[in-house]
Amino acid sequence: MKILLHICCGNCAAYPFKLLQEERHDYSGFWFNPNIHPYEEYSLRLDSLKELAGRWFVKMHYTEDYDPAEYFKMFGIDDLSGVDHVEEANNVERAERCKMCYKLRLEKTAEKVCQNGFDAFSTTLLISPYQDFEEIAATGKELAEKYNILFYVKDFRPHFRKSQAMAKELGLYRQKYCGCIFSREERRMALR
Repeated sequence: MKILLHICCGNCAAYPFKLLQEERHDYSGFWFNPNIHPYEEYSLRLDSLKELAGRWFVKMHYTEDYDPAEYFKMFGIDDLSGVDHVEEANNVERAERCKMCYKLRLEKTAEKVCQNGFDAFSTTLLISPYQDFEEIAATGKELAEKYNILFYVKDFRPHFRKSQAMAKELGLYRQKYCGCIFSREERRMALR
């Protein structure tokens, strides 16, 4: 099967790359993550993924331009000039924010599938025990139906630690939070 794999970061991609290769899928990766904040974090994750994909000869499609406006628009925030928008969007519950974020990234992936002749799509978000597996799977299936393609659902979670260990062994950047400004703030508050 020809699969386009949405990638949230190199750490989470390591094991899925190997598994898709072992299962003999013709796969490519896709980087689209306007939720990652701030720009420095975005760059570190993108560079880490490029390093991994280069080492393992993974075909990639990148949306490299840093454009958090697309993400913040989901919360009704249009002006990003100099304001940390945690409080403005905190009126949206965490689960709902995550659901909106999953849909944004997976829909862009589904569109890319249709534009580039893939059969199916999936996401490395399915490996994280910190993400809502059921919500991601439901969103993927909904979008697959909308675009008349397949969503490859694989529970990678049992291999999360293995993927992290692979990334560590390769010397990849390993982040400390999900990526969005809200998870960064939650982590900062938890460390106080």
